[in-house]
Amino acid sequence: MTLPRRTLIAAAASAAAVPARAAPLALPNMRYDLSWHAGDIDANGRTMHGVELKRIVAHNGRLYAENTLWTESDSAIPKACQLLVKETATSGWRLLHQFPRRNLRLVALQPVTFVTDAAGRRIPPVSMLLTAPDQLVRGEVQVFSLDDTTQTLTATTIGTTNERYGDVRAIGAHRDAATAVHHVFAGSSALGIVRGAYDPRVPGRIVWQATEHNFLAGAGVERERVMAFAVANGVLHAATSTTILRRSDGHAPSWTVVKTYPNEVPASGIRGLTTVPNPAGSGECLLFNARGGEAQGGDLRTRVHRLDAAYADTVEIDLNADLSRRLNTPIPYVLAAYNDYCAYTLPTSGETVWLCGIEHTYTPAAVQRHPDWRVMHVEAANQPHTHRDQYYAAEARYYVRRVANGTVIWELYEIADPKLPALVSTCTVAASPFAEEKGRGVLYFGGYDPNFQPSHNTAWIYRGMPGGG
Repeated sequence: MTLPRRTLIAAAASAAAVPARAAPLALPNMRYDLSWHAGDIDANGRTMHGVELKRIVAHNGRLYAENTLWTESDSAIPKACQLLVKETATSGWRLLHQFPRRNLRLVALQPVTFVTDAAGRRIPPVSMLLTAPDQLVRGEVQVFSLDDTTQTLTATTIGTTNERYGDVRAIGAHRDAATAVHHVFAGSSALGIVRGAYDPRVPGRIVWQATEHNFLAGAGVERERVMAFAVANGVLHAATSTTILRRSDGHAPSWTVVKTYPNEVPASGIRGLTTVPNPAGSGECLLFNARGGEAQGGDLRTRVHRLDAAYADTVEIDLNADLSRRLNTPIPYVLAAYNDYCAYTLPTSGETVWLCGIEHTYTPAAVQRHPDWRVMHVEAANQPHTHRDQYYAAEARYYVRRVANGTVIWELYEIADPKLPALVSTCTVAASPFAEEKGRGVLYFGGYDPNFQPSHNTAWIYRGMPGGG
């Protein structure tokens, strides 16, 4: 299915509000083809369901995608998440692993590469794909590792909990500067930050060693989630729902809060923690999204922040204000970069840019004035955090962030398909690993967000081709 081009905004404003007149668009004439939609049947006759698709990653020359079924409305479909795989540019998506019931969402999917074993001995690089479902069950909290040869998953246990709900929202890796051990880290709302390492002798090849940081909330307080890990300037960082932490390496490692964003809530949390070059000089910065204190129509504004090596905070863009300006209507709510920013090399120039998906709402007044707008209306009864009717844009939009001569430029694009009732959110972007697509700069986009509303087979994946393919 080939869609008409719906690219928005010929030029973006930089963080310093400098028009981007000198540079052509990063992704001109982008064409989008539907690659997969929930309800599709794979080559083995197995149905692939899903209400949202949160992550696509490339690993070992294949693409993997995680889907979730937490708000699936068809009682005949088990509320049990799935892991999908696409093995070649021309093959379809295939159901690789069906998780059992009580695993509603597959919320972490991360390739990691080890250069040492658990004792710190150098080894030839070992690349692994790790994934984790959330679990509505007390007991073991698990991370699964993929065997690339058999394409099967093996469960590893990072700890146990008496909590009814346990999830691992983020997985990261870092080589300790003091001990030289290459570690893997899992962030769990039930356990905190748990450290592991590579050990080929144990099932799953990961041995989990210790909980390094436990930030469990008190009774009746919504728990923090670990949203992402990122290594910048040789230091491992973690984003929780409301804080940025840094790890001090060593035999007795510790975690320290370097920034706090108190207006964040665990349901949204700090998103998109990614390492980027410092546009103002040498070294690396941390890029992420957080809500600020300034409200617009009763909603907190979402801004993209950049922290330098000294943790000085620069706001690159106010997403509410930017979208309001571009779309010429107030935008009360924005959620951006569900997991991270996708680094991408433009096929024409070799320039590196960063992509992040978004979802956003319109005001009720704007929807009433424009009944032709395509929206997903979610009633207040299905909005546990706002308790108000919400009108989510049906189109799936995403930003491209680029840097030209030290100036940060933001461009906005749109995926729209009139044959599908609502795309709502671009949750993930991944560059194609397939040889015949890499040189052409092919991208894969995944998304939909039910926003607590009962939904059925709404998840999607589009293939994007710069220059119209």
